[in-house]
Amino acid sequence: MKKWFFSCILFAAFFMGCAQVSVPVIPLPNSVETKSGNFIFNSCTQLHYNSADVDLKNAVMPLVEKLHRAAGINLSGKSKCKMNSLINIDLDNSITNDEGYALSVEPKKISLKAKTATGIFYGVQTILQLLPEAVEKDSIQKSVKWQVPCVLIKDEPRFGYRGIMLDVARHYESPEFIKKLIDLLAMQKMNRLHLHLTDSQGWRFESKKYPKLTQIGAYRKGTPLNATYDYNSRPADTLYGGYYTQEQLKDLVKYAASRFITIVPEIEMPAHSMSALASYPELACLDSNGNAYPYPQKIQNEYCTKDATFDFLDDILSEVMDVFPSKYIHVAGDEASKETWKTCKYDQQRMKDEGLKTVEELQSYFIKRIEKFVNSKGRNIIGWDEILQGGLAPNATVMSWTGIEGGIKAAQEHHNVIMTPGDYCYFDHYQSDAPGEPVAFCCMLTLPKVYSYDPVPAELKDDEKKYIQGAQGNLWTEYIPNPAKVEYMIFPRAVALAEVDWTKPELKNYDAFTQRLTNYLKRLNTYHVNYSKHLFEIKLTTSLNDNKQVTASLGGVNKDHVIRYTLDGTIPTERSPVYSKPIIIGKNATLIAAVLHEGIILDQVKKSFQLHKAVGKSITLETLPDKQYNKGGNSAWVNGCLGNDEQFSDDEWLGWEAKAFNGTIDFGSATSTSSLQTRFFHKPSSWVWVAKKVTVQVSDDGTNFKTVVEKDVTIPSKEGASTVELKWEPVTAKYMRIIAEPLGKIPAGNTGAGDDAWLFVDEMVVH
Repeated sequence: MKKWFFSCILFAAFFMGCAQVSVPVIPLPNSVETKSGNFIFNSCTQLHYNSADVDLKNAVMPLVEKLHRAAGINLSGKSKCKMNSLINIDLDNSITNDEGYALSVEPKKISLKAKTATGIFYGVQTILQLLPEAVEKDSIQKSVKWQVPCVLIKDEPRFGYRGIMLDVARHYESPEFIKKLIDLLAMQKMNRLHLHLTDSQGWRFESKKYPKLTQIGAYRKGTPLNATYDYNSRPADTLYGGYYTQEQLKDLVKYAASRFITIVPEIEMPAHSMSALASYPELACLDSNGNAYPYPQKIQNEYCTKDATFDFLDDILSEVMDVFPSKYIHVAGDEASKETWKTCKYDQQRMKDEGLKTVEELQSYFIKRIEKFVNSKGRNIIGWDEILQGGLAPNATVMSWTGIEGGIKAAQEHHNVIMTPGDYCYFDHYQSDAPGEPVAFCCMLTLPKVYSYDPVPAELKDDEKKYIQGAQGNLWTEYIPNPAKVEYMIFPRAVALAEVDWTKPELKNYDAFTQRLTNYLKRLNTYHVNYSKHLFEIKLTTSLNDNKQVTASLGGVNKDHVIRYTLDGTIPTERSPVYSKPIIIGKNATLIAAVLHEGIILDQVKKSFQLHKAVGKSITLETLPDKQYNKGGNSAWVNGCLGNDEQFSDDEWLGWEAKAFNGTIDFGSATSTSSLQTRFFHKPSSWVWVAKKVTVQVSDDGTNFKTVVEKDVTIPSKEGASTVELKWEPVTAKYMRIIAEPLGKIPAGNTGAGDDAWLFVDEMVVH
């Protein structure tokens, strides 16, 4: 794991950052002076502020309500006892940043000042983090010292846009869960929640004028990645989806505003629009012969550029803007193939009328026309960086996701930019290569990599850097069907991004951040957040020792922490054994290793072991696995370790494209066997299918084999690891050959239909 170390002795500029470890605040304040003593909250503490100011009251309420619930302390402007301590909260125009604040804590007085209620709210969040984490509890907590250290903090964010995007189009999430997410983002001083409301897999925004969008477009049949709006083709499937009424969305907007968060709505266009076109197919393109494509067998991905489409989108955006007061309206503009535009008579006529030479210019026309309408309502559009193609709309803000190049280009053209490159900001990516990680998309984005990000590209000149408005973390939910997994993918990476967005880069230090994050995780525990436990990168490797015993080795943690482990599948505690040397796996076991601090798990890995007669024996493979899917080596199928149940990219799964698994085991001597249990991965959405048939053969000389059992494999109903078991009358032989035949051509109606299926093989457990 890469770490960043700064010398507090040599660099005075970094001294403040290193000294601030004792102030457990996230994101790290930009100026902190610690003093001696503490301010103690009690029943005599008085709170003075202008309660007639509604926004100011919203800003102060978290402190009032949480102290009342957890400590039983009622902060008010009056007290029956003589004044013991005082909290003064005032608006002060001398503070220049709208979100900045100044906090002074003395033994008998807290002074919090800010230019706006927003700044006060962020100052209140800092006070709450200075208090014991028990302040987040919903019931009275006894034996807690309700005090904060004496400090002087002057703070303001580096960027004005600090956001998280949640894709609710692929998987609908309840308003109650979104409110929980808003609360969590507010705690870390983020100020935007970008809701991806529409995509090809679902339309979540209620339109009063176009009711079919939610009658049809909000529900689909099939798996998340193999969805259809052709309901007749899959009558056995149940409808899947949901949508938000306008009243529900208005309530969410109000709830977020009370926590000083703006909800930014996104309505996809011109592509990712199958849900809308399934509802209103008359908005689709025509084929090269001027005929409509067969509906509903073929639903297009992009709107046609006919006038009716723009009338429809103007109406939808008008309704959206009536619900969402956000300055920004996100119109997407990404991943448009534009293929149907090349032949549709309406699109070709549009290009002719507007003097456009390419479909890229037609996309630019599309976005500019939408922007003109949105601007007429006093709002501005955001689009993904593909809106740069063909020429950027005049007032558009670019959200740069394909890399940093789009952001650089937009800033150089003096357009506002929100940086969200996939390498640093896509939270649907894996966050660890540890065994047992849930399935995710594509690549690796660890917590320290998120923290290392600087949203301002070095390529920009000083006068261009001001156009970088901030950074946003994106969670696309193709593989994320429920709230627990949403939380797992977002946290704590969103906490790291909050500090990226808020804190001056010269003050950042990952080791110091993890110390503060350790305390912050206790607050997430209070809110029952299912966060990922990968602050470090515990490395778990397996091998055979000289005695042919399976061993597990652990590493990847710095010297300041120890790894504790169990072998019975229970979560390690402070009483569990400390890892010091390779662990001998003498029987079937589930190894869980963890780094702990005060009972909080900071990192954790899990691996299952299943010992059997083939473990450690010599093997041969007739055809070697694909190099990309052979991380554990050719003998991974007899090493006693089971692969991940949810994804096939770990060290234990071996993969072949359109080729059979054909492996021979040399037991070394005549060995009695009677069963084989193995697993194949099944994920049709990724062209991965279980085997068609499994055959087991034995031999005494390694040349002449006879079949003892063969079995056709049933295609499972669910994706993931699928177990296949074969049994036979006991037979004694020195060699065993196992053959697993691939499915062959992928059946019609599935992703990759007509192409060759992949075969993935896990441990071959022989008894």
